[in-house]
Amino acid sequence: MAFRISTAFVIYAFITQLTLTIAAPAHSFYIRHEGHDDDKSSSSSNADIKKQNGLDAQKLNSQFATLKSTDSCQAGSMACVNNSFAQCVDGKWALSPCPSGLQCFALPLVNKQGTSLVCDTKEDALARITSSGATGG
Repeated sequence: MAFRISTAFVIYAFITQLTLTIAAPAHSFYIRHEGHDDDKSSSSSNADIKKQNGLDAQKLNSQFATLKSTDSCQAGSMACVNNSFAQCVDGKWALSPCPSGLQCFALPLVNKQGTSLVCDTKEDALARITSSGATGG
């Protein structure tokens, strides 16, 4: 009898954990892309890095605005295409839509050089880019 109760309890705990994992909020979805192609000296201030990250995010978002799901791409590349996260597989964009109410954006990292691709609201994305010191959206 004790074995049945223990087994039932373990199965119940597993199902509960699985349910919580599946039901996790979708707005936490994000993809990171870190680093710049530019070599920065170690003397750069954090404010300079944040601003450069913001400028890089703006540039990426501008480039992403012109991409189409039918455009060819280089294998392994990541981008935002049609407001969805996109990864290049065999020269074609494979789209993963953002959860309802969210769009894909390049956003500046805060503590080191680079950007991340994130599903976020347009308002929050704009606020995060603005807080980097970059102007113009």
